[in-house]
Amino acid sequence: MTPVINATKTAPVARTAEAEQLLRDAAYVLKLTRRVKADILRDAARPATAPVASAERTGAPLGV
Repeated sequence: MTPVINATKTAPVARTAEAEQLLRDAAYVLKLTRRVKADILRDAARPATAPVASAERTGAPLGV
């Protein structure tokens, strides 16, 4: 029978400067996420415009 060991597993402690940098990075990502969400919601609130007819489009087709 194998013994049951209830040893706690802990992650190595990060230095204060490294922890602060990780928190800054996380805060920056959260800020950008909120900004993108606001842009998406603002664009969704605009009235939809009619799609451009294919004859009016410029550029070569993707298959060429």
